[in-house]
Amino acid sequence: MTMLEIPGLEAPQQRAQWRLAEVQLLNWGTFDGLHRVHVARKGHLITGGSGSGKSSLLDGIAAVLTPDGMLQFNAAAQGAGAARGDRSIVSYVRGAWSKTADEEQDRVVSRFLRPGTVVSGVLLRYGDGADGSLSLARLMFLKGTSTDRSDLRDAYLLEQGELDLERLRGFVTSQANGIDTRGLQRAFPRAVITTSGKHAKFYARLGSLLGISGDNALQLLHRTQSAKNLGGLDHLFRTFMLDRPQTFTIADNAVQQFGELDAAHQHVVELRLQRDALAVMRDIGDRYDDASARAVAAEALRDLVRPFEARERLRLARQERTIADVAAQQARAALAAAREGDAAAADDHRLAQQALDRAGGADLAQLDGRIGDAQREVAHRRAQLERLTRQLADVGIEQAPRDEAQFVELRTMADDELRQPAAKLDMQHPAVQRLAQSTDRRKRIDAELQALRRSRSNIDARRLDVRSRLAAHLGVPEQAVPFAGELLDVRPEERRWTGAIERVLRPLATTLLVRAEHLTAARRWIDGASLGLKLDYELVEATSRSPRSLASDVSLVRKLTVSAGGFHDWLSHRLAEQFDVACVETADELDRFARAVTIRGQVKRSATRYEKDDRFAVDDPTRWLLGSSEARHEALVAQHLEAEADVRAAAREVELLQAEVSLSIRRRQQLKQLLSESWEQYDAEAAGARVAQLHRQRAALTSARSDLQRAASAVEETRAVSDAARAAADEAVAMERTARLELERLDGLIAEAERAVADDGRGELESEAVEQLVAHFRDMRRRIALAELADASREVEGRLSRERERAIGERDLAAQDFAAAATGFQARWAAASADFVARIDDRAGFRALLVTIEANDLPSQEQSFRRLLRDKSSLVVGFLRKELLDAPKEVRERIAPVNESLGRSQFDRDRFLRIRVKLTRGDVVQRFLAELAQIAEGSWDDEDAASAERRFEVLAQLMARLASSDAADRKWRELCLDTRLHVSFLAEVVDSAGLVHATYDSGASLSGGQQQKLVVFCLAAALRYQLTEDGADMPRYGTVILDEAFDKADSAYTRMAMDVFVEFGFHMVLATPLKLLQTLEPYIGGVAVVQNPTQRQSTVDQLGFSEVR
Repeated sequence: MTMLEIPGLEAPQQRAQWRLAEVQLLNWGTFDGLHRVHVARKGHLITGGSGSGKSSLLDGIAAVLTPDGMLQFNAAAQGAGAARGDRSIVSYVRGAWSKTADEEQDRVVSRFLRPGTVVSGVLLRYGDGADGSLSLARLMFLKGTSTDRSDLRDAYLLEQGELDLERLRGFVTSQANGIDTRGLQRAFPRAVITTSGKHAKFYARLGSLLGISGDNALQLLHRTQSAKNLGGLDHLFRTFMLDRPQTFTIADNAVQQFGELDAAHQHVVELRLQRDALAVMRDIGDRYDDASARAVAAEALRDLVRPFEARERLRLARQERTIADVAAQQARAALAAAREGDAAAADDHRLAQQALDRAGGADLAQLDGRIGDAQREVAHRRAQLERLTRQLADVGIEQAPRDEAQFVELRTMADDELRQPAAKLDMQHPAVQRLAQSTDRRKRIDAELQALRRSRSNIDARRLDVRSRLAAHLGVPEQAVPFAGELLDVRPEERRWTGAIERVLRPLATTLLVRAEHLTAARRWIDGASLGLKLDYELVEATSRSPRSLASDVSLVRKLTVSAGGFHDWLSHRLAEQFDVACVETADELDRFARAVTIRGQVKRSATRYEKDDRFAVDDPTRWLLGSSEARHEALVAQHLEAEADVRAAAREVELLQAEVSLSIRRRQQLKQLLSESWEQYDAEAAGARVAQLHRQRAALTSARSDLQRAASAVEETRAVSDAARAAADEAVAMERTARLELERLDGLIAEAERAVADDGRGELESEAVEQLVAHFRDMRRRIALAELADASREVEGRLSRERERAIGERDLAAQDFAAAATGFQARWAAASADFVARIDDRAGFRALLVTIEANDLPSQEQSFRRLLRDKSSLVVGFLRKELLDAPKEVRERIAPVNESLGRSQFDRDRFLRIRVKLTRGDVVQRFLAELAQIAEGSWDDEDAASAERRFEVLAQLMARLASSDAADRKWRELCLDTRLHVSFLAEVVDSAGLVHATYDSGASLSGGQQQKLVVFCLAAALRYQLTEDGADMPRYGTVILDEAFDKADSAYTRMAMDVFVEFGFHMVLATPLKLLQTLEPYIGGVAVVQNPTQRQSTVDQLGFSEVR
């Protein structure tokens, strides 16, 4: 059964109680010299005015009784707002009494009573109420004028008996370099003496003899000294009874250990960045290999076009010869039949002619011959007139002459016209000039397009050519000597500002950047070369300062991105220093900034200088220089099409002009010819009249003899048949000849194709190549015919050449991209790529590095990182979380002995007090615990990289906040780590059986007096617990010191508090101003009055109550 259950149980007999009997001060604070204060065993009051030295006297007691690590001087005043650190051991030894301004050093300094070498000391003598006496002393020595704590020498003494500071001060001398420890040991052989800041033995012996069980009891006594205004239970227990939790130390350790984990994570991040960069280079290398393979394949296939054509020509010629041979046989048969028909018809006509001759047809035959001649002359003149009509129409004379008069008129006009100067093409004609200008413009645009496609740079082709020659001379890739504009791009979201930005940065964009290691060679080459243009170039130092902050949020620099790599820092610094130009919408806004540019391209260079360069449009992408703009390429293509159209239009105009000149020349030639001719050669009517006359003569001849007419008719009929047969025979001859020639032609083709096949020495082509070539030929022609084979071959050859050129272009572009990527990689990770060259030829080395990183380095480092993350999370973070979660239990364990102590004294009639701990973690703490759980808990076995990254991110954020010096983060840190704030304390009033009769939340719902009694009662119980041995009712050590005790309390509270302390068996030493003396009289056996009339030196007088009143 407990004492709660048996209130009347008598405690065993206690040993005598140690109480403070005397305090001696030697050169301590404003107590100059030796001062002795005898302390009444009943209780003692130390009183005096404000600033008299009361607290200094009590701090002297604390300087001996409390280890330096726990010591806090004048703590009662600090609660009222005094500056922490205002008092120290050194300031007490020196006797600091005021502060003054040091004008030379511009600071406030302390004024000391003892500025030179000084001996100081404090002695406490305790008595047990019988014959027992115990002395505790602290001797201190400070040489010269030093105010440094490290120069202070001190010694602690514990002697069972009485000591005196007057005697002890003799062991502290300058000759002994401070404290004569050996002399002290010889003089007091039974004493415990400690020096050099190592005083654990002293405090261990002190606790053993006085009954003060350890540092917790010493700390509680020291804290009680400053407990002048006790608040509620929460304040009491959190401030005076619970130590600062270990969670702060654990958190500090976690922050320190996080550095190793953060370094491992950074290594992993760097390896991942290297992997990603190398993966891009690998893909570029694959593009290069693929394009190279396609170029080789296209070239190989192109080289097979002619051999394929020869074999295909041979095959098709043989096919066609088979068909032609059949046709030739058919033509020969048709020719034989036609010749037979022609011979028979000729015989019939010959017989008819013989019959006509016998009938007297000689005159008729003669007349027919003359008619035939006349008809031919008519046909000839008509043909000549038609020719003349066409020739005249061709030169613009639409009406040809129809009679001799019109012919004479035409000759007269020709004679007049030929007297005029001959026409010629005017080279100054606007159309001719437009053609020349359009042609030149198209050539310039074509050159820009070719340069852009070749280098993906917006810099003009002439400068790129100079750069290419310089890079070749230096033996470096062109990317190693970039133009500044190639490294700058306007951010996508700021594209509308591109033209204005180009206006400002144009001088910088065309500046060539040269590293220090290339400067000498570049300078010499440039000096000796004829560049044909103005070239600006600048030295780029290996290291650059960080860019200064920008003048405004609308700075042009904020709208740009600078390519990563070795030039990034230098170019960023240059932009910030020289091109920090504000971008404004209108000209009116220019006044707001020292330098600015409007969106329409007007530039404010200084307070007085403005510029607007509209030699080309601000939104003309073809004149832009920054980056590798697709807009510029598209604009150039559009301008190329426009220039091509202009060339065609101008060419058509010039062709019309040339056609007019040609027409004039032909017209003059035709007119000249006309003057040399007569109308007779064109007069078909006169020739026709002669034919009619001859026909009348023939009719007269045949009408007289019917037999002659019949014979003549037979001749005409057989002549017609013979002519038709002869025509058929001639056609058959022609067809046979054509078939024969076709066979000869095909035989020649076959022989030529056979020689070509034999000469190329390739034999039979591979079937795969043949299939590919057949597909290409069929893309050009649906059907491959012998007549079209040569044209198709040329088209296929051209197509494969273009494919090869396209593949070579892609290959070269990939090589440039690889060099740029490799240069950037080496600039960032020089050590990792020291053995490689930033060229496509070394892609295998970079690929091998990627394989190493992916197969070995990165998995190993990720595994190491996850292991560290697991270890740190489970050990450090897990330990911190466990400490936070276990803290309430530990608090309850700390409160349990206090409750046991409370159970020994009645709080009220038949009522006892019991403290219950209540968990009060807020949302902030709960979130903190949840984040710790997220880090420390869960399975680590199957965790992937993403999960580890998420876990690390939470951990990194927590560590950063725990290490932060930001006021809000420091407040959050205190709230999360101070486990004393995670609980509150309830006071339960119980009976002897433990039944709860009332519960008070940190003194709530109590009157002022009840609340004060509750808190003081708990403090006294805590002190009794710390100072009372098991089974004892009274503590062995009884003296409790209160500084500025009850300075703001009324007499009722003061009496109640004193009753509680006395009831719990304590000896009270109080320091308070001159008040409540009547109230304190029943509890006090002596009074010490401290005065400081000079504000420099304190004195102490011991008086009776009647003298103090």
